[in-house]
Amino acid sequence: MTWDGVLRLRGDSLEELSVRHGGRVVSGGDRAPRAVASIDVAGDGDVAPLFSSRFAAAARVAIERGAALLVDRKMTASVGGAPAIWEHEHAKWALAALLGEVSVESAAPVLGADCSIAPTAVLGQRVVLGERVVIGAGCVIGNAGFGWAIGPAQAVRAVPHLAGVVIDSDVSLGPLCTVDAGMLSPTRIRQGAKLDAHVHVGHNADIGEGTMVAAQCGLAGSVKLGRRVLVGGQVGIADHVVVGDDARIAAKSGVIGDVPAGATVAGYPAVGRMRWLRALAKLYALSGSGK
Repeated sequence: MTWDGVLRLRGDSLEELSVRHGGRVVSGGDRAPRAVASIDVAGDGDVAPLFSSRFAAAARVAIERGAALLVDRKMTASVGGAPAIWEHEHAKWALAALLGEVSVESAAPVLGADCSIAPTAVLGQRVVLGERVVIGAGCVIGNAGFGWAIGPAQAVRAVPHLAGVVIDSDVSLGPLCTVDAGMLSPTRIRQGAKLDAHVHVGHNADIGEGTMVAAQCGLAGSVKLGRRVLVGGQVGIADHVVVGDDARIAAKSGVIGDVPAGATVAGYPAVGRMRWLRALAKLYALSGSGK
C-alpha cells in the first residue's frame, strides 16, 4: 500500500481537543479539523502548528486557505483575528499529543526500478525510493527524528514523526547514513544528490538536485540545501538553515545562518571564505608576536 500523505484526525472539534490536551480556544471552537498539516501546505480541514515568528507570514496565508492553527501562546497576537485558533502554553507538547492520535496508514517501503540496497540497510515505514537509488551498508532510512516536547512540570515526550522519507532517482547514500522521517511532511533527497558515508539528515530536511555532501556531516531538522551545493566533510548545519543553489561550504564549518546562492563559506560560525582566512591570518600574526 502506498501512503497518501495525510495525517488523519478523529474528527474532534478544537474545543474538544483543548479539553483533552490543554490550552485555550481563542476562536472557532466548533471547527473540527480532519488532518494535521505543515503550515506551508495546510488548508481547509487542516490544523497546522505555529511555534515561531519566522513562520507568521506563512501562517497568515494558511489562514486564507482555511486552515485552523495550533499556536504557541506567544504567537497568538501575530495571527489575531484568525477564525480558528487553539493557543497553548506548551504548543509543541500539544502537537505531540495530537500526532499520537493520528490515524496513519502502514506502508512498506516502495522501491523504484534498479535500486541497489545493501542487505544491512534498514528502510522504515513510508519510505519511497525512485529509480537507480543506491543505499549503502548500515544505512537507516525513515527512523523517527530527534524531536522532543517539554510540557507541564518540565515533562518530556517524544514528537511522533510519521511522514516518512522520499528519495528521488539516481541518489546515492554511502555506508552508515541516517535519514530521519519527516514530522508533518516527508524528508526529501532530490534527484541525483550524493551523500558520502556517515551523513546524518535530520527530519524534514530537503536536499536539492545534484547536491553532494561529504562524510561525517550533520544536517539538523528542516535544513534546506539548494541544487548543486557542495558540502565538505564534518560540516554541521543548524536547524531551519537555507543554503542557496551552487553554494560551497568548506570542511568542518559550522553553519548557523542562511547561505546565499553561489556563496562560499568557511569557519565557525561560517562566514565568507576569504573573510575567514583573513581572520585566521590576523589570529596567527597575534600569536606569533607574543601578544
